[in-house]
Amino acid sequence: MSVCRRSLAVVLGCIFAILLCLCAGCVSTPETPTEDANTITVTDAFGREVTIPDNPQKIAVSGSGSMRYFVYLDVDLDRIVAVDYQDSSLFSRSNELRPYLLANPEIKNRQELGSAMAVVDNEKLLASGAEVLFMGGASSSQVEVADEITAKTGIPVVMFYTGDYVTKGDEIRKTLRMLGTILHEEERAEEIIAYFASIEEDIKTRVANVSETDKPTVYVCGISYNGAHGADGTDPTYLPFTLLGAENVAAGIGDISQTGYAKVAKEQILAWDPDIIFVDLGTLTAAEGGALVELWNDPAYQKLSAVKNGNVYTVNPHTSMNVNHETSLANAYYVGKVLYPEQFADIDQAEKADEIYEFVVGAPVFDLLNANVNNLSYQKVEA
Repeated sequence: MSVCRRSLAVVLGCIFAILLCLCAGCVSTPETPTEDANTITVTDAFGREVTIPDNPQKIAVSGSGSMRYFVYLDVDLDRIVAVDYQDSSLFSRSNELRPYLLANPEIKNRQELGSAMAVVDNEKLLASGAEVLFMGGASSSQVEVADEITAKTGIPVVMFYTGDYVTKGDEIRKTLRMLGTILHEEERAEEIIAYFASIEEDIKTRVANVSETDKPTVYVCGISYNGAHGADGTDPTYLPFTLLGAENVAAGIGDISQTGYAKVAKEQILAWDPDIIFVDLGTLTAAEGGALVELWNDPAYQKLSAVKNGNVYTVNPHTSMNVNHETSLANAYYVGKVLYPEQFADIDQAEKADEIYEFVVGAPVFDLLNANVNNLSYQKVEA
């Protein structure tokens, strides 16, 4: 090789080395954004890995009572661009029982996602401009639906759990934390979880020394599930009874893993003959007036000890478009006052309910809820 060619080779080699260093510097510069710098990958409540925008500002929410957790997490409602049919203005009723909607009626001004509960119209979803769709539910049966929505719209779908706090409390806490992480509301998620735990602990502590012999048998009826029910509709894992350690005569019956609801034959209720009956006021819209009318007018039910002795009390509807956990906790204090008045003597029921509602959903809505159940909240009722 000639001197000239060797010199040229050295020069070219130097130039190549310099370019290589410059390129390497470009790749490693931290200020240079990458394609996925603004996305995160999460594992949703049903085990699906989903890549979504980090802290999305345009959100669509689908499923029965699906806006509940977003209110719990104090998410700015301006971020919600579309909601489930049941949370929209298309669905209206005079006796709204969901505290999150009573406290935040502006939710109903958002665009609906479909013409029925949990139905997502892909064109409406696309038109909303949502960056992500959150789909609530208590069953993995909707996984295929979620995947299909993404395939057709390109919009990622995150599924979250909306079931019962007694049988699936861990799943609900995981869901709140997952949503908190996605929406940058981690602190609020922990506040809500801690608040629920503090209420539960307060109630359990009050009755810790109650003797088993001092515990009356109890039954709750009129529990809603896919509509209103009468005296035959109960909850085997009713949260107030569970927290109070009360003797729920219906404990252990039915498929509680899925619904927290069981239908009971009249003959079974008569055989149990509970000392005290609580009537969930969701029953008011049931056929022929629901549980209250049945207990007072049915000759068979009139033989029950609780009816004969005037030990029938009302509680607010805890299930309305899925479980309203804050109402369950408020109910627990009232049930405690009825069963153990000494241990709950310091509790003003309306004030306690509003304290819970204000912290959880942002407003003291007890009076609104009471008005929507004919002003029958938390009362002893007689024929």
